[in-house]
Amino acid sequence: MQFNKDTVDLLIKTMQKYGWMDLPSYGTSMYPFIQKGNICRFVEFNEKTVKKGDVLLYHSESGQLIAHRFLRKKQINNQPYYVLKGDTNLCSDEPVRQEQIIGKLVTINRLNKKIYNDDYTAILWSNLILSFPLMSKVLSAYLSFKAPNRTRSGVPL
Repeated sequence: MQFNKDTVDLLIKTMQKYGWMDLPSYGTSMYPFIQKGNICRFVEFNEKTVKKGDVLLYHSESGQLIAHRFLRKKQINNQPYYVLKGDTNLCSDEPVRQEQIIGKLVTINRLNKKIYNDDYTAILWSNLILSFPLMSKVLSAYLSFKAPNRTRSGVPL
């Protein structure tokens, strides 16, 4: 789903006003941590508290809202960029400018059960996916087998 600048600005203003924003997920790039139909709660992004493994919501250059895992910060032309990657994606996304980042995931509501990003299972999953990159390839292969005609664009949201 494509979002224009006005829509993204509205999302940011909503988050600033209420302190959080809930969005439904679609796509499979964060499977099984985030699954299609989960309601993801995001809070405002704070560059001082972001840490490796956090799931960040950003607005891509192509107009998509994407929530992917933060890997590292890097400098390009003396500007800070954030490198993110979906858990089932084999490669990281194009580096993201701080202005593109909308928020940070704090909870996932799945079948009326809340999963908090600081819950031990979420931390364990984050550590596994970051420590064993081969997991992404295994998950991607599993999803290809499970739904061979699936599309992974617009992930998630």
